Amino acid sequence: MCEHSLYVQAGEILACHGWSPTHLGFIGAGEQSACYGTKDVAVLLSRSDAGESVTDLTGHVIPGSDAATSCNDYAVLQWLTARAADAGVRTPRILAIGADPRPYALIQRAHGTLASSHPHATENAATWFGQLGAEIRKANLVETTGFGMFVPDGSGGYRGRFATWTDYLNRWLGVHLCVGQSRPEDEKVLNLLLAQRIVTEADLAAVASKVREAQEWPVGSVLTHYDNRLDNIVVDVDEITVLDWGLSLAGTGIHQELIKLFESGPMSMTNPRVAAFLHGYGLSDAECVEAIEGGKLMLVLDGLAMSYGWADQPDRLEGIRAWLRTVQRISSAW
Repeated sequence: MCEHSLYVQAGEILACHGWSPTHLGFIGAGEQSACYGTKDVAVLLSRSDAGESVTDLTGHVIPGSDAATSCNDYAVLQWLTARAADAGVRTPRILAIGADPRPYALIQRAHGTLASSHPHATENAATWFGQLGAEIRKANLVETTGFGMFVPDGSGGYRGRFATWTDYLNRWLGVHLCVGQSRPEDEKVLNLLLAQRIVTEADLAAVASKVREAQEWPVGSVLTHYDNRLDNIVVDVDEITVLDWGLSLAGTGIHQELIKLFESGPMSMTNPRVAAFLHGYGLSDAECVEAIEGGKLMLVLDGLAMSYGWADQPDRLEGIRAWLRTVQRISSAW
């Protein structure tokens, strides 16, 4: 679908909902959506037609997902952003969703400058991550049910795909380490990863041991944003707005919230962004240390899940190797 056609469709959707398309302009695009906006509202348009799946996602692969995609559709986004906003998170509400002429969401416009494009991003990033930590804390106070990607709960809401944290981790062990219940295709991928000669069987045994320990974590199911990056923060004077809940899940909260922060820079309090985020979240120094250690395991789980999801794509091999180097670096210290 060409950009002009998407622009026309965005104008038609605005008009259908009683909004003027005057001054409609392109705002940006991600893996899932293209965004067009006016002064007060914006339209998210699926980059795939109705009934098609979005397969080229570079965000994350939720362990055990049988779905063709690993992002939340607009119905899920409307449900979870309403819950986040009701909890006080500064995030746009979705005003309406639809499927004609393609899946779309009409959303409140977030005013300001995308943090990653801000002229003062370098010197202000830590401050913004501190504010982001405070907003994410509010989201993590929203209780959910189950763990993993959101699926319909049968009563108009959504729950995590796996009933318990143990179920979630057992499925991860089976799929990604072939521990417990696994399939021939899982073993084939595991052999491919080992064939890169980056992680060893001993490294993966250390991972499996840590995952078994994690099954005893006293976790609750909470709304977990997951995708905490400057690309998902809009800055307006001294306030930030949180964007993009497309990769959100019913998760453990802070441990999984650190994954994206760990993808660049030290996985410790020496990283100003990590330190600011955790202090903004409201943790003590001792709690910060615990969160970081748990976050490292979540990064390993995410990295192996991503590698699994990319295993049949030859052009992703360097990305797989990069993830495996991260996994090896962390697991060798355990």
